Amino acid sequence: MISVAANPHGAVCEPPVCLLCGSTEVKTKSKHDRKRLQECLHCGVLFVAPQPSPDALISHFQSGGLAGIDEFERHFAANRRTVLSVVANYIQCRKDEGTILDVGCATGFFLADLAKKSKWNACGIELSLPAAQEARRCGIEVHVGDTRSAKFKDHSFDVITVLDAFYYFPNPASELAELRRILKQDGFLALELPWASTRVWQRTATISRLLNGSRIPLLQSSDHLFYYTPKSVSLLLEECGFVVQTIRPLPANQQEGRLRDFLWRIYGQFSQLLWRLSAGSIFLGPRFLVEAGKTQAPRGERLRFPEPR
Repeated sequence: MISVAANPHGAVCEPPVCLLCGSTEVKTKSKHDRKRLQECLHCGVLFVAPQPSPDALISHFQSGGLAGIDEFERHFAANRRTVLSVVANYIQCRKDEGTILDVGCATGFFLADLAKKSKWNACGIELSLPAAQEARRCGIEVHVGDTRSAKFKDHSFDVITVLDAFYYFPNPASELAELRRILKQDGFLALELPWASTRVWQRTATISRLLNGSRIPLLQSSDHLFYYTPKSVSLLLEECGFVVQTIRPLPANQQEGRLRDFLWRIYGQFSQLLWRLSAGSIFLGPRFLVEAGKTQAPRGERLRFPEPR
């Protein structure tokens, strides 16, 4: 787990406002150890307080290895094959070639698979050196570090993807500004995220025993910094100079155990059916894909994000 920051007297440094939109309408959903899960009643985002320091966040990824990871987690890429196949097919329908950047590319399994299907000039960014080395073995060009340290030129990419990683960005507005700079004017950004409501109730409701096999508190079992809803991520993107073009539900990652995997697949299929029948007005998760294009200019400075210390 990522260590959190505390003040010199040991008290939790709870922010007085939402870290996403600056609203003071914030309530505590749950607590664990020194961490709190806060919910913004204005934009709908959930976030962990206090946030980890930038050094703790980088160390969390750079020191990550296979020690202590069970056999199921070792096959993470295979467990995400269905979700990533849907994302890849969607991208292929929008653009079938060009330059693509995957931020948080892990071992490069998504880019390597996409490159087999069409003519893409693929590049990745990854904080973990072992993961980046594995991606390079797949023939993917990978920068070890963050987006800013890569120093890409303006308008470099036709497509930028952030798959199951956007919730790790401690300052998402700053990250989106950089992604907007390096995205071509006619390009698009694709974010794949777990639905916040699903993440919360799967760890608190009675059905969580079937879905997860345990009721370990969310703050104890997850290292996410933010838990996004379609509303909260849409507001964020619009303020940062993007226009949301589509939001659609995605299936769940493969789950450990046949019963759990079956239940999650049924859940995903029901959500897809309901979304289609309601013309996109009813959304139930468990994951979702957001596609956003660039506007001419950001809307302004209304979103207030504290800079990392």
